Amino acid sequence: GHIYLEGQEINFKNSKEALENGVAMVHQELNQALKRNVMDNIWLGRYPKIGPIVSEKKMYQDTMAIFDDLDIHVNPKAIMSTMPVSQRQMVEIAKAVSLDAKLIIMDEPTSSLGKEEIEQLMETVRGLKAKGVAILFVSHKLEELFELCDRVTVMRDGEHIITEDTVNLTEDSLINAMVGR
Repeated sequence: GHIYLEGQEINFKNSKEALENGVAMVHQELNQALKRNVMDNIWLGRYPKIGPIVSEKKMYQDTMAIFDDLDIHVNPKAIMSTMPVSQRQMVEIAKAVSLDAKLIIMDEPTSSLGKEEIEQLMETVRGLKAKGVAILFVSHKLEELFELCDRVTVMRDGEHIITEDTVNLTEDSLINAMVGR
């Protein structure tokens, strides 16, 4: 198949190229520097600097600005390994936002979250959507798809089955597309 971003066909050679073009990914299996703090995980490899010196103050301020914008309540100086998975997931979303992503791909982001944490994630996704960020939300949980998505694409065994606006789907029709019966 073909992938288009802002009307142009794309074929990124690696994740760095995707990031440079505004495409970020929040993986199902978090891959974080657990012994480092939240700020380090967000800015790793692109620390805010004043001249040649990394500015902890600017890093803290930039992190808090993103957290305030996304309504995330996490201590930027907390060590990642001390935080629950739900907060670590929100840090990954904040990182994607810090990259000025136009498209954020979320691979089953609710798979390890509880009910309250899922609702917080949903609110964050709605807020990003309202700001014009496109979200590709991978999920097997139908209620999440109907609650959050404008359009659903079903892939089965590497084949495209349907792409349809959610308002035109029922749970039964979506299940039929997913399982083939």
